[in-house]
Amino acid sequence: MAAKKASWQNNAKSRLFYIALVILPTVQFLLFWVYVNLNSILLAFKVYESGATSMDQFKSGFANFKHWFTSNSIIKGTRYGIHDVAPAIWVSLKTYLLGFITSVPLGLFFSYYMFKRMPGAGLFRILLFLPSILSAAPLALIFLNLTNGFLGGKDGWLPFLGFGLKDKENYFTTMTVFGTFISFGTSVLMYTNKMDAIAPEVIESAHLDGANGVKEFWYIVLPQSFSIVKVFLITSFAGAFSNPGNAYVLFGVKQQTNITSVGYLLWNGVRHSGVSMWLMAPYAAFGLIITAIVVPLTFLFRWALNKYAWQDD
Repeated sequence: MAAKKASWQNNAKSRLFYIALVILPTVQFLLFWVYVNLNSILLAFKVYESGATSMDQFKSGFANFKHWFTSNSIIKGTRYGIHDVAPAIWVSLKTYLLGFITSVPLGLFFSYYMFKRMPGAGLFRILLFLPSILSAAPLALIFLNLTNGFLGGKDGWLPFLGFGLKDKENYFTTMTVFGTFISFGTSVLMYTNKMDAIAPEVIESAHLDGANGVKEFWYIVLPQSFSIVKVFLITSFAGAFSNPGNAYVLFGVKQQTNITSVGYLLWNGVRHSGVSMWLMAPYAAFGLIITAIVVPLTFLFRWALNKYAWQDD
């Protein structure tokens, strides 16, 4: 009887500890994800009159969606319209493709370098992960000071890279290089952990068969690590259309076409709306439109990677 009582008390303490551990993140998830997203979906179908001050002063309808399919803005005062959608989608796609071309190969190269325990591998790991630890604001400030006139720009050492902060046509280049610089932390950590899980016997067997470093990477390490690469490719594809990117942290609030991605358009539009529900509602509708387009494309992309890309086995 005493043993059962002690067991019940231990189980009760375990349950209390578990509840205390998960209650805060659960409340945060329900409040800041479920409630916020549900409220945003409902807001997309609420048509507010100009100057509405109460959340109850609305009509139900699809005018917020029509705003993004007509040349003349139905809802006066909104910051963006249909003419901004195509450039924003192009910026998002371009950002993703450039990240695919630069960040993924470089991340795999650095990871393989550290996996082989080459000289300075530990220092590389710290330097590459450092941007993930530090805040983006000081990193952006350091980056801009280095590239604006010192390394880049007309008077810099690397003027062909077009880092000049004062030249608006170079904003996208600056944003892309900065995004590549800060992207290595988590990806390199995940890549190296996956590479370290490869059985040493497989590597040794390949060496006995005459495989050099290039063949070892291409035929053994990359296929065995590609499941992690696929995760980053899929999540970054979906995130390309929702993440504002580094435009704000680098340049502040600017309505500049060559840096306005879909995520930045949404963020800047909502920021400009302030507390005006009649200005905010069209962006809720735009978010649903983009979601309806991106979700099936993401699943299609995932299916293609699973079917045609390398598999771990």
